[in-house]
Amino acid sequence: MKILRLVWVFCCFLPLHDVSAADSPGNKIGILLINSDASLDKYKLVQEAFLERTPYPVREIDLGARQWGTRRLENFLYDEYPDITYCIGSKAYLTAKKYVREKYIVFSSVLNWLRIPLTPNTYGASNELHEDMQLMLFRYIFPDIGKIGMIYGKYTARWFEKVRKKAKEMEINIMGQNISETGGSFSAFGKLPKDIAAFWLISDPDITLDKKGLAKILKTCDAKKIPVFSYHDAFARLGAVLILSVDDSTIGRQAAAIAMKLGSGKRPGQKVQPPAGSHIILNMKKVKSYGISYNEDALEAVNTIIE
Repeated sequence: MKILRLVWVFCCFLPLHDVSAADSPGNKIGILLINSDASLDKYKLVQEAFLERTPYPVREIDLGARQWGTRRLENFLYDEYPDITYCIGSKAYLTAKKYVREKYIVFSSVLNWLRIPLTPNTYGASNELHEDMQLMLFRYIFPDIGKIGMIYGKYTARWFEKVRKKAKEMEINIMGQNISETGGSFSAFGKLPKDIAAFWLISDPDITLDKKGLAKILKTCDAKKIPVFSYHDAFARLGAVLILSVDDSTIGRQAAAIAMKLGSGKRPGQKVQPPAGSHIILNMKKVKSYGISYNEDALEAVNTIIE
């Protein structure tokens, strides 16, 4: 019950005020929305939520649906030269940064935003949940898991040190290994202590781009019945036990709130805000197969249970 109260209190202090009560717009401004690929359901949901919330006129570009040549895209962006550009995904953000960096840029749905270069006019919503929330949910759902393994790279090294210290306060021991010191994600995984009770797969490009190494890690964890905690629902199909991801519609509304604040002449207090909503998936089939003890009361907090 103590952990449940902590989760409830933490959620109450998330920056939801930007989503539910953004500043009223003053003069009408122009917004350009660039979607890296609107055919992806997650990106599509984000875009729909953004368009529903913003009162400003919005021009849209889908980089995944049309063959935008470099010259054509460059001319279009220079002709439009929008007051605010909202970018969904990394490809969209890098496009905006290249051509309209002098204007406001708002981004979302970028995995590990720490790796992208921000401009002085860049604001956004992170695609990674706050580490405090993740740790509390790990402890709440699986109270007996006290030692968690993690591998990380150059983009997440500082974050690892921060989360390791916070985990100790919750009596969770995070054991980590830097990929740069081992030559690969699977090699780094192999250097973790053999008695880890779970593996936390984080959003780090050094890990996700190493597809062969990642596949080996997931296969090894399954063979050893080590539950995998992850950040994206795609990993549920690959055997992850617990996925804590952002809520896509909430992210779209949050990005709209940021754009509306900028359009009213104000600047958000944070350059990059933590996501205001979450979605929890629990693979109960794996939980039972691995023989993991869990808190049955915690199931009420789970959005999707895979049987």
